[in-house]
Amino acid sequence: IRKQLGHGHFGAVALECERHALLCYCPTRYLLHPHGSVFGCFGGTQAVLPFRASVCEACDLEDWLPITAGAHWSHHFDQELPMRGDVLSESPQLVRGSQLAPWHLELRFSKARSFRLTQIDAHNRLQLVPDEVGNAYSFA
Repeated sequence: IRKQLGHGHFGAVALECERHALLCYCPTRYLLHPHGSVFGCFGGTQAVLPFRASVCEACDLEDWLPITAGAHWSHHFDQELPMRGDVLSESPQLVRGSQLAPWHLELRFSKARSFRLTQIDAHNRLQLVPDEVGNAYSFA
């Protein structure tokens, strides 16, 4: 975990539930032909994340090595970022600030905390940013 101005930088992020996990990672770090995840939207349009988002069984996270090697076992804790045991208040949402802006994942936690998961292309890293930091986004 790298901390910079209230942001967390990661190679991969795993959100673990009782039986399932959402694994997000930068494809340019791990894949020969990298591209992000693509989701269908109403009206036939597509939402393209600049990173991969995959759902797997929580017990299978170890099989995703080297992506998860040490990533979700970090002993560094930052009170500004979500911690193990924090509960999502709803499913992660695909959001973007405008029609031309890239898509992000919004994570809302039960403690009234909200974060955006984005990718920093220059560093091939994911960035977890509290919603109150940076530009205001209108979520559709």
